Parts: sequence; C-alpha cells; structure tokens
Amino acid sequence: MLYDDRYHMHLGYYENGFDLEAIAFKRQSQEIWDIFFDFEQYGLKKPVQETELKEFSIKIFSIESKELDYNYGAKKFEQWLFNQRII
Repeated sequence: MLYDDRYHMHLGYYENGFDLEAIAFKRQSQEIWDIFFDFEQYGLKKPVQETELKEFSIKIFSIESKELDYNYGAKKFEQWLFNQRII
C-alpha cells in the first residue's frame, strides 16, 4: 500500500489516565485513511491475525473519507480501544 506522507494525523485517547495514540495515513489515489497503532510502545500484545505493517505499527482499521476530521477519527479510535478491551 502506498501512502501520501504529506497527509497524516495523530489520533489520541487521553481520558481516565490513558495516553494512547494512533496515526492515520492517507492512501495515495484513494479516499481512504488507514489507522496504525504501535502495540509494543504501550506494552500490549499484538493481534494474532495477519495485518499490514507500516514501520513498527500495525494497521488496526480504515476510514473512508477524503478529509479526515480529527474528532471523528479520535472517536473511531476510542471505539476500537473499547472493543479490544484496552480501555
């Protein structure tokens, strides 16, 4: 997967004593943002399923959008954290 490195966004969850961040990268030639999370940075076990890597992070989900709104992306990240029982 090729990403446009000019377009990326840090999505965070900073409530209830947590300080967790994911990074969103915009795909080249597509209106899709892939969200990556560094499990090792937070001392968390990596998922078992096959995943796409970007540097040291693992793609956890994607959002279809031309322009990613921070609040929407952060809410989706929070939902993912909750679904994974991280928060």
